[in-house]
Amino acid sequence: MTTPVWTSSELERWTKGTVSHRTNALAFYRSDWNAITTDPKWMTVPVDDHLVHRGDGVFETLLCEEGAIYNLAAHLVRLRKSAAALHLELPWSDSELGDRILDTFRASSTSHSLGRVLIGRGPGGFSVDPAECLSASLYVIVYPAKPPFMESHPDGARLILSEVPPKSGGLATIKTCNYIPNALAKREANQRGAHFALGVDADGFLTESATENIAVIPEVNVLLIPPATHHLAGTTLARVSELMKKQGWTVKEEPIRPEQLFEMKEVLIVGTTAYVTQAVELEGQPLPKGPQAERWMNALVRDVRTNPGMRTCLS
Repeated sequence: MTTPVWTSSELERWTKGTVSHRTNALAFYRSDWNAITTDPKWMTVPVDDHLVHRGDGVFETLLCEEGAIYNLAAHLVRLRKSAAALHLELPWSDSELGDRILDTFRASSTSHSLGRVLIGRGPGGFSVDPAECLSASLYVIVYPAKPPFMESHPDGARLILSEVPPKSGGLATIKTCNYIPNALAKREANQRGAHFALGVDADGFLTESATENIAVIPEVNVLLIPPATHHLAGTTLARVSELMKKQGWTVKEEPIRPEQLFEMKEVLIVGTTAYVTQAVELEGQPLPKGPQAERWMNALVRDVRTNPGMRTCLS
């Protein structure tokens, strides 16, 4: 053999050496430890967890702003809905999940961050059979958050249409760990100098971007959203819709074709990290612009940072 086989003592020497695990994670929780680490070298997942080698799991991404997690309850509801769709039984109550999430954010010692909550089928083997996993696994990773998209891209977002087929059937509406189509769509956007790539279903209607929803303003005080039949319903878009309704807006769901975007008053990209972003270009052609993207961006930021009913404080 030319490849060394390390013993426990050699692994211990490695962890004490100068080589560090590359990650920007600030804190990490593992359910089999029932403990948190802030040392990147120990931020690992068991290789026989079906989450790793089969993508058999679900997740949520949480935003922490100024010492509080935003919209935690809605994320936990969707997390349980996704898990139930995969027949993935969770041994934790919402209170227990919340405690572990909050503690991991606390351990990160940052007031502006994102948290990834992953629930896997659990360790147990390398087949596709869920029965070999004795219990679900839980991992929480906290890492630095970037500023809202429009703060770093004040000119707005450039869009393209993705050539990657969207997920089919009910799997498109579940937040599973199979994000290959999403990753390929993001790669398309990067390669073509765009910010977001929009999916198009088999009938020619828009779905979503890699990790964000699309919404449009067709007329005054009306928000139009594609029905979430071939994509994931977003918690941020749901909250923005609630804020608009409180201000007298009408929110409707109707299928939207790409060419219709040029007929709208404004086109919005909405998500946990995008907040409310104004789209200004599709496939190199200008899109209509207006004042509502900025208005609702500011409304969402206020909601994130100051609304006590939507914030779960770390302190």
